[in-house]
Amino acid sequence: MKTHRILLLCLFLFCTCVPATLQAQFRSDTPLRSAAAPYESDILSARPVRYVLGLGPGAMYYTHDGSFSPSCDCNFSDQSDTQFHFAGEFLVQYPKLGFAYGVLVTYYDVSAEFSREEVRPSIVVGDDPPIDVEYRNTSNVTLQWLSVTPEFLWYIPRSSAFLMAGLELGFPLDARYDHIEHILTPGITYYDGNTDNVLVEESDIPDGTRMRFAIALGLGYEIHLGPSVSITPHAGLNLPLTTVSSTDDSWRVTTAYGLLMLQLRL
Repeated sequence: MKTHRILLLCLFLFCTCVPATLQAQFRSDTPLRSAAAPYESDILSARPVRYVLGLGPGAMYYTHDGSFSPSCDCNFSDQSDTQFHFAGEFLVQYPKLGFAYGVLVTYYDVSAEFSREEVRPSIVVGDDPPIDVEYRNTSNVTLQWLSVTPEFLWYIPRSSAFLMAGLELGFPLDARYDHIEHILTPGITYYDGNTDNVLVEESDIPDGTRMRFAIALGLGYEIHLGPSVSITPHAGLNLPLTTVSSTDDSWRVTTAYGLLMLQLRL
């Protein structure tokens, strides 16, 4: 009997206190948070997680470092240029943690015409001794690849500025060169009467279709135009880890770019 009385007393207290507690909660001035509230309202969460798609034009500068020799006793080097650039980007942002990761995709065409001039003694048929003849050697290089760069972005605290680091993976599309020699001295020709001599027909660069690897570094600043749209000036530098050709250990291509990315929050 004593046990039954204790159980009845506990039941009475439960039925009396719980409704009063619930009623006090509903009368409180603090509204209940909906289960469907957006991530932005949850101050204890590491979220929101934002998915951002970006597209943008810009300019790209490239320089061929080192030198190469297309089957000749000579070297070509020192060529650079600037051209139009375009890129696409997908990011996963964690604003409350101050970082993001994603991938940057772009196309590179760093083709160039290399040229060098020299004067060397040459024997003219029927004449003696040799005379000095001026020559110009050219090599037309076609070099293109598709760049896929997994990247990590760190946002400077209390700022929309960020620093970027990643690894560029370059998938070769075309890698060819040739070698043509031209006589510049007036009145002098080759045996066939021409002033041009093809020393190397257009051919594949040795192992030029290997994957390219480069360290990618960059910085940028997000300018928010609305809750889902922003414009981001973005500058980057790619430092090559691999060479263009397996027969020329110093031949590498360094690229730098500036982009104006239009970013849309998905």
